[in-house]
Amino acid sequence: MGFFKDIHTITKQAKEIDKTFDPGAQARDATSRMAAMNQQFAQANAALAAPPEDAVEVPASIVTVGMTSGMINMDPIVPLDLLILEPGLPPRPVKASVVVPMARLAQLQPGGQLNVRVSRSDPSAVAVVWA
Repeated sequence: MGFFKDIHTITKQAKEIDKTFDPGAQARDATSRMAAMNQQFAQANAALAAPPEDAVEVPASIVTVGMTSGMINMDPIVPLDLLILEPGLPPRPVKASVVVPMARLAQLQPGGQLNVRVSRSDPSAVAVVWA
């Protein structure tokens, strides 16, 4: 009897969830998050592909490490708040979502240091240099 009661309870719960489930809203939310992620990756690619005279490699301090927001090729995408420490300029904060190689995941600790490439023409274009 307990098995059939559990099935009945689960069926009731599923019907309640269906009342508030809006697949359109979820699709719109996913589309907007994907657009934001694409923009961040485009900025990182711009920093990596920038001509050598435009891009500079500088240290950055990790301020915060966010929760993994997905994976690409089994490597997690991690949101980071960084403090760019470019010589001769005041430190400036930058937010970036970074694809982190699994072997480097333990390196992401608040207060830690990373090397990043920054485009001088587009200061928001930042990419972590893992090599």
